[in-house]
Amino acid sequence: MLIILDISAVNWTAFGETIPAMFALTFFGVLHVPINVPALGISTGEDNVNVDRELVAHGVTNALSGFAGSIQNYLVYTNSLLFIASGGESRLAGLMLAGATAGIMVIGPVIIGYIPVMVVGALIFLLGIELLQEALVDTWGKLTRLEYLTVVIIVLTMGTWDFVAGIFIGILLACVNFVVQTSRKSAIRATFSGETAGSTVRRPPIQQQFLHEAGQQTLIIKLGGYLFFGTIVNVESTMRGLIEEEAFDRRPIRFLILDFSRVYGLDFSAAEAFTRINRILKKRNVQTAISGLNIEGDVGKSLQNVGLFEPESGVPIFEDLNSALEFCENDYLKVFYSRQEALLTPTEPSTPATIVQVPVPVPESQPISDTIVSSPRGQYLQRVATTTIREHETAIMASPAWSAMRQPLPLLLQTFQGLSTQNEDFWFPACAYFTRESYPAGEVLYYEGDAPRAFYLLESGMLRAGYDLPQGRYFELIVAGRPCGELPFFSDTRRTATVKAERDCVAWCLTGGQWKVLQEKEPRIARELLTVSLKLTTERMDSITS
Repeated sequence: MLIILDISAVNWTAFGETIPAMFALTFFGVLHVPINVPALGISTGEDNVNVDRELVAHGVTNALSGFAGSIQNYLVYTNSLLFIASGGESRLAGLMLAGATAGIMVIGPVIIGYIPVMVVGALIFLLGIELLQEALVDTWGKLTRLEYLTVVIIVLTMGTWDFVAGIFIGILLACVNFVVQTSRKSAIRATFSGETAGSTVRRPPIQQQFLHEAGQQTLIIKLGGYLFFGTIVNVESTMRGLIEEEAFDRRPIRFLILDFSRVYGLDFSAAEAFTRINRILKKRNVQTAISGLNIEGDVGKSLQNVGLFEPESGVPIFEDLNSALEFCENDYLKVFYSRQEALLTPTEPSTPATIVQVPVPVPESQPISDTIVSSPRGQYLQRVATTTIREHETAIMASPAWSAMRQPLPLLLQTFQGLSTQNEDFWFPACAYFTRESYPAGEVLYYEGDAPRAFYLLESGMLRAGYDLPQGRYFELIVAGRPCGELPFFSDTRRTATVKAERDCVAWCLTGGQWKVLQEKEPRIARELLTVSLKLTTERMDSITS
């Protein structure tokens, strides 16, 4: 059987007009709740406003109303405000209003004919004037020019064209306003150099001095907020300015660390911008590093999708800024050691070496920076290394005499170098109070909150001190030749960190019992140890705050 449907009589114009109207009704039915409910709460001084609860209530009631074939549930801001101002603040008043409305629906629209037209007109004018006053007069001087212009355009659009069109235009203008306002705020929260910010690795004074000067070639940029096409422009222009010819000649940069710890999102255009920035920096042999980034998070996945973490990009990622700074410092120290070895080699066979190398271990790393000595950056590092070694030449010359002594005297002299003016004759009696201990990798020396049992001088290996504070977590690496646990031990307070052996370690320990004996038999040495411990604490605080 062939069935032919004649659709020529269908009113397609009315059908086409119905669909936008239905969409507008649905859209506004959802949108009016987050707009009108907070506005009504502000106008009435109600602080306990739960928009989520109101959305659920409107959704349930509208569903029930739709099944019953009734009208839409809609919160009219002006009518509600007028009703509350008239004394309808109780639940009973709401029930009475609902009952009266139901009665009118039963009786029908006949009752409306008994209401004077003048009263209805006056009410409409009153509500309109109040709304205009609240929108245009009360907001004068409270909003920015762009925000106030948005309000005026919305009022004019709703009054001259269409109410739903005014809502759409208002949303569009609000998005434009957001982009403009956000673009004016820089996503760069702070900028530091490696001269100011350093890692918490406890290193010998000669390394600390060298790294302080060499840190000028490290730049740390802390980013924050949501990065999108509006805010990334300023970030990209700032980084491009760093490698312009004049700026780069004035301050050559070897490492650029981007800290993402305060970035909570970015769009595709911002992620692509970082790949462009990395390509530009690589042409200048500037190593880009990223810190404070969770690879599995939204920001990490966005950067990964644009190929920033591919092997050819050469961008290392670190858990925190401290690890990134340590990575850069280890690369600088390789230049320092190469220069020290060069100074060890005599220019003529008959010329004795004037500088003796003091082997001080550094944490392992995989640096990815240029090593061109002839470059301005390389020449600067060579000059800084030479100057640092020359300034410590007297102390370095003393190392052969130290190496001939039995431990822990050489370790005491090396650890307290620059912190005490006393010589080996003064420190020799203290050696009898230290005992040698070995700790395999992974063994915990003490836990946070433990009572201090010993003060440690690390002869070889590496220790890791982890701090778990309410403000956050951080760690310190302690290399050979540095002390550990001095402040809680000498102040007789609880341990503030958990320390474990990062590698196989050999340490010389001063226990609590031996410390009491030392105070009784060698009071001068005890006082000097206390003075040195205070200086070490100051040194550590400077490192942590940087």
